[in-house]
Amino acid sequence: MEHTENLNEWLPKYIRKLVASKTALAKEPILKDGFLNAHRSTGLYGTIGTDEDYSQRPDIKATRLKEELAAYVGLDVKQICIGNGSTELVDLVIRTFCHSGKDRILGFQPSDPRMAHFAQMQALEVDLLTLGSNFEMPIFEVKENISDATKMLFIENPNHITGSCFPKFDIVDLATGFDGIVVIDESAIDYASDQSLISIVNDCPNVIIIQSFSRAWGLAGLPIGMAYASPEIIHILNLLKPLFSVNSIAQKMATKALYVADQKDRIVTKTIQEREQVRAILEKLPAVLEVFESETNTLLLRVEDVDLMTEHLKKEELIYVLNVSHFTGLENCIRITIGKGLDNMRLVKAFKDMPSKTAGPRLFWKTVSSGLRQASSFLGVFKKILGM
Repeated sequence: MEHTENLNEWLPKYIRKLVASKTALAKEPILKDGFLNAHRSTGLYGTIGTDEDYSQRPDIKATRLKEELAAYVGLDVKQICIGNGSTELVDLVIRTFCHSGKDRILGFQPSDPRMAHFAQMQALEVDLLTLGSNFEMPIFEVKENISDATKMLFIENPNHITGSCFPKFDIVDLATGFDGIVVIDESAIDYASDQSLISIVNDCPNVIIIQSFSRAWGLAGLPIGMAYASPEIIHILNLLKPLFSVNSIAQKMATKALYVADQKDRIVTKTIQEREQVRAILEKLPAVLEVFESETNTLLLRVEDVDLMTEHLKKEELIYVLNVSHFTGLENCIRITIGKGLDNMRLVKAFKDMPSKTAGPRLFWKTVSSGLRQASSFLGVFKKILGM
């Protein structure tokens, strides 16, 4: 079966009609020197509060950014869709290919909840398979759970919670044997770029790879997400995505970042070094039972008492960590993010102090002491009232 025929079969009928109607619409006029831009309703007096001029709409095609990205990743510009962060692209892909109230998505847990969130908004059923004891993909279970209603496989690589990657062979095996869309969320791939599967989009017409500038590139405040796929899929995504979701400043800064990609590489190297140093220290602490392997800028830890620890870190140390103990197999687990050296030292020190600060007797006497101080205070007020 030809690729274009498959693509039409993957699209819900109402999406096919929408794509056809949008394709038939007149294209955006190309502005040339000497032409007056009088067809838009945007202001023509510049931008209030700055000498920079942002009075016109951003480039809906993100032309310059796509050109730089194409050179950076080794693909054609027709294989790239730019979105307002990877989250917008996850939403867009689900709405494009999954028939509301009919199709199913097969994913894994633990995982970031955003895929399930957008699926629920489309009244889609999500089947989540639990990863193995070493966070491996249950290949045989996946194949057994694929039904006629399964339209999409959603794979985080690396996993947002565990920080681990799947073997490339396992993902390619699933992608080539599945008659549907395979979304590979690589938005945390910066720290394990050798694990990226971006090259397979040329050979697997049903694969969409999503990446982001939010981590090592440092552009979380100006979200830029990238979807890489076949030109046919990208054409459809570009037709359906919100026109101006990626603002001019974000496009400009992402393009600038690509000019100095070696800086990102140095940040990745430094982050990995910091991660391994933090991991080596945490493994020796009595409050930490296990530190899992990671290929991202996060570490998954198993601790003695997750509720006690997270509450103590928040109240006493002013440190927030992610409690992931609600996931099957991750009881008493938290996820921490590796930052700059001083932040990592502060985090490690807080963990080092945990045994003495959270030990049962100390907490008991701290509570008793607090109660005695309150009682003494009340007694003093009572004496003043009585004139004693």
